[in-house]
Amino acid sequence: MNLPERQRLILKEIVDRYIRYREPVSSRMILEDYGLRVSSATVRNDMSDLEDQEFIRKPYSSSGRVPTSKGYRFFVEWLLDLSELTRKEQHAVVEAYETPYLEVAETMQHTAFLLASITGCAGFVIPARAEETQLNRVVLTRLSEHSALLVVISDIGVVKHGVVPIESRIDDHVIARVNQLINDSLRGMTLDRVLQLASEDRSDGWYEPSVRQALRVLRFLLAREQRQPLFLEGLSNLLPELRTVEPETALDRFGGLMGSLKDPTAFVTAIRSYRKRDAGVAIAIGDLPLQGMEGFSVVAARYGPHDGVLGIIAPLWMDYSKALSATNYVGARLEAFFLGARARHAEEEVHE
Repeated sequence: MNLPERQRLILKEIVDRYIRYREPVSSRMILEDYGLRVSSATVRNDMSDLEDQEFIRKPYSSSGRVPTSKGYRFFVEWLLDLSELTRKEQHAVVEAYETPYLEVAETMQHTAFLLASITGCAGFVIPARAEETQLNRVVLTRLSEHSALLVVISDIGVVKHGVVPIESRIDDHVIARVNQLINDSLRGMTLDRVLQLASEDRSDGWYEPSVRQALRVLRFLLAREQRQPLFLEGLSNLLPELRTVEPETALDRFGGLMGSLKDPTAFVTAIRSYRKRDAGVAIAIGDLPLQGMEGFSVVAARYGPHDGVLGIIAPLWMDYSKALSATNYVGARLEAFFLGARARHAEEEVHE
């Protein structure tokens, strides 16, 4: 961005100070806090130039300046050295993924909670794409005379589990046959393909009532999983922040945000579309293409495998350094957790 070096420094300090203290920044504050060896008139002139270029603005005529979306965007592009999470925060993240057999949905919900807790913002996780996630196996285990537990395991972990009603005449031999037939036929297929096959009327080997029954439950569990496109935690963190900084518009802005998240699929589509602009971390500063998100920033990063996305939602004055650090660190841990699950499943297959 073609700004004189001193104006770049002043703009960075205005954004940094506003993020930390949530109050308009005056030329006097810049001189006192950062010790620039120039006159107050020079700083005022530079701030006036920055205002003319729409990097900063005055909330009211006699106030100091606050950053605009353009100013925040400059700050994020300028910010190269990210602050690191504290050791306590890192330890909390590591502990969250120490249990190797958490259900995938449970893991994602807890990841969103972690992001919200660490940053004080809202955290979200978008699941991996069903068209890439593969079925590893299903496990059907008798619970009682009339019920069995069906567990669906993908290549990244347990997707869903549920109780299957069974007929009392179905013995353990038939249950073993169900396991073998489904796993031999469907293992390695993507989850959306499994859902498609489980929804079809079949006669080529699927005639056994117990198998058809298991497939009905498999279809139900996978369809329910696909209806959960977004895991979101910490929205309640945002309203007090909005009320503190912009009390007059806080409720309207929060209502707009809630409206934009009412359709999770639309939010996921907007995030995935925006991320195409950036192969790494994508940062939307008031320009996510979704009505109601105009006053909010979103930090989003990919995690693997299968192109999942996680990130932070917060007002424009969020602590970008902390948000970037948390998103990168938690994303790396979540990816390691899922890759570890894949390795465990591959090892189990070798020993079968």
